[in-house]
Amino acid sequence: MRSSDLPVSAYLPLRYVLTDTVAVRTRRDPLQVATDLTVPGRAQRGMLAAVLRHAGREGALHDWVARGRQVCFATAHPRLEPGCVEDGTPHPDPATVRVACPAPANLYTPGKDGTTLVDVFGPTDPSVPYKAVREPLTPDRVLRARVRTTTERFLSRPGRHTPGGPFHTTALDADQVFEARWHLRAPHTRALQNLAHDILDTLDRAGGSLTLGSGGTRAHGGVRVGPADPDRPLSPDRVRLPWTERSVPPGGTLDLLLLAPALVVGAHGGASPRSLVAEVADLCGRVLPGAGIEVGTAHVEPVLVGAYHRGYHGPMAQRWAAAPGAVVRLFTRAGLSTEQVRELETHQVGERAVEGYGQFTLLPPPPETPVPLPPRAEPVAARTSSAPSGAHTAVPAASPAPGRAGGGPASAPRLPRADGHDPSPGRPGQDGTDPPGAEYWGGPPGRLQDALLWDAARPVVRAHARARARACEHRLPPLTPGLLDRLRAVLTRPDRTPHGCLADLARAVAGGDGVLSAKAVRALEHARPTGAERPAPVTARAWLTLPGDPGAVAAWWTDHRPASGADPDYAAALAAVDLDLADGRPPAPGELSPRAREWERRAAARLARAHLVAWMTEAARLLRARGGVHS
Repeated sequence: MRSSDLPVSAYLPLRYVLTDTVAVRTRRDPLQVATDLTVPGRAQRGMLAAVLRHAGREGALHDWVARGRQVCFATAHPRLEPGCVEDGTPHPDPATVRVACPAPANLYTPGKDGTTLVDVFGPTDPSVPYKAVREPLTPDRVLRARVRTTTERFLSRPGRHTPGGPFHTTALDADQVFEARWHLRAPHTRALQNLAHDILDTLDRAGGSLTLGSGGTRAHGGVRVGPADPDRPLSPDRVRLPWTERSVPPGGTLDLLLLAPALVVGAHGGASPRSLVAEVADLCGRVLPGAGIEVGTAHVEPVLVGAYHRGYHGPMAQRWAAAPGAVVRLFTRAGLSTEQVRELETHQVGERAVEGYGQFTLLPPPPETPVPLPPRAEPVAARTSSAPSGAHTAVPAASPAPGRAGGGPASAPRLPRADGHDPSPGRPGQDGTDPPGAEYWGGPPGRLQDALLWDAARPVVRAHARARARACEHRLPPLTPGLLDRLRAVLTRPDRTPHGCLADLARAVAGGDGVLSAKAVRALEHARPTGAERPAPVTARAWLTLPGDPGAVAAWWTDHRPASGADPDYAAALAAVDLDLADGRPPAPGELSPRAREWERRAAARLARAHLVAWMTEAARLLRARGGVHS
């Protein structure tokens, strides 16, 4: 059965919260560092494939991933949630979530530091220099997205498939939010609803094992996935729009905005980005032959598209494609209804549509007169007033609802299937001391309480660890970013328990398993990374060895946990989900209930690992920001 034989389609909006850095592009040329501000559909396809393979669902792996007749993945764009924009001005609409798409290629700012947006398809002044808008822009042109990225430098060893040498990795920083809309197809509406439910349930069961990009190496790729709108899991539009009426009157104009690279083949069989215009004209004639759609003008730029193949341990061949943000202006003689506009958007231009290439949306053209340049906003989930400067954490609610521990983003809900069957029983825990993540909501109350406490404590622990790393910034040398990345990779192995990861870390810093060179071990012996709160700073080697002892990890966490007086958010976050506290408030300022203290003792290894991973991530970022430090 081909995808064209599945007449009913819709989009499944997914909300991605990055819990770790996500590597989106890798180049071996140290002189060229490219930055991608989105998560490509190919990375999400690999994420789902890994989940299905681990679950043993070969049938779904074949239908959803291999053939792509039911699921087409989509690029994840920055999601701007209600809050304040960068310069402190209020959000244009505090009740509306917006998603920033690639900036249309026809929008420019006059002058080097222009403050307006100008449509260059209209009349322009030849004597004025124009600068293209490169930052992601919302479809209604009211906000620009400022996506935070980090460029890491590595020196790879020569292997069987790689020559070795220096290369750069551009990673999306953690604690950012993105939204992707997978395109689903089914024979009828009930099957479409069941497919959406099955995908959400599959992602929910995967829990904390989801990774994006090159998540198998260097501790990249951690992500938390859930529905963008739990009340409406499916959407009729390819992108999030502030309007629902999308019809076009006779003689009207539309802009086709390319959301992802389009792999277009020219008349001679080779890659030809300029053939996008002919491809769009042919598509409009085939899908809506009676609408009289004509192509007026276009702006298309080329871009090289490549990837890293983890199976073959090397880069894939690069191809020229039409860059995201390309605009093709369309004119229609007969007009278009909302249904016709949505029908045209369900198609793609070019090849490899299952990975999200060639997807586009149809938008009304910008006004002919210049409009003010939109302010910037960051795609962050939430902010806390007491968090350290630059740290973004989730704010726990005072009375959390089931499925929203700590007021943070909910995991994929258990949606009732159209046939009334719910195939999603609760997952059992791994053991009594290492409960599963916050995505587990079934089972005995004790496991539910452990999951709630862990989900509430995790963001506060990470924020506290980042603050401790900034407090001891002057003590970090002779540590290097590369050394910290190798230690972080030891701590984040998905096949090891927290106790096992901490034991592996102790062996690594001791130089016993060959992970570190003798020079790196000496650097750990000379570094004093602990902050000023300790009267006698210990060496990094001793500091990282102590948590590896199962009998000492609880005492180590007691010394490094957020202090009750200096950081009351920790106790407040746990109290908000503590089932022993009816009012959701700590017994005393900064104190924990007996149940929370007992859980903290049992989860000391898990908390210590989260603290160290966040500390190493922030410390590596600080060292890179200082400049002149090579990994």
